[in-house]
Amino acid sequence: MNLDSCELLVSQFRLLSDYRAAVALDYFAEVTDQLLPPGEANDRFFRLLTTVLEHMRAPDSIGSGGVWRAVTYFSLWAARLSGFLPDLSVCLSCGTLLADGETRERAFFLRGGDGLMCAECRRAAGAGSYELSVESRVMAEEMLHKPVAQIGQTGWTRETCADLRRFLVQQIEQHVERKLMTPPVLEAE
Repeated sequence: MNLDSCELLVSQFRLLSDYRAAVALDYFAEVTDQLLPPGEANDRFFRLLTTVLEHMRAPDSIGSGGVWRAVTYFSLWAARLSGFLPDLSVCLSCGTLLADGETRERAFFLRGGDGLMCAECRRAAGAGSYELSVESRVMAEEMLHKPVAQIGQTGWTRETCADLRRFLVQQIEQHVERKLMTPPVLEAE
């Protein structure tokens, strides 16, 4: 199919006045380009994009952490819709539960690893691991059950769920077998 023309229904130009939002738009485009095969009509991914863009266009989103909330939500759901979001409550090395009801164990991940590991497996794996905080795993669980507009609206900064974004970007990079260019620019201060 060839596309000869199109009409702009909703403009994202207002978002371009905010640097972080503009880079987030580039990130959405890069991840979408890498995860979807050419010419595939993917309704779920399209709805994900429209949801996060609508959230970012909301009057109270820019400057209030809306960009970080949208990027984290998008990354989580992009990994899930692509089929490579690992279980965030189980150590993939030994099968230990990292989250059992109200009890949550520490969780770690390695670059190039397929999922999370417990503290014991981390010791066996050696150096070079990152921790995925309990708070970020709780937020990921909330994001998997609520729309982005219903996720906690206050207190979002670049540091909020930064470890979760790092984990998700590494999962995406591992599966597309290339390093993404926009995450370092987005996360830079």
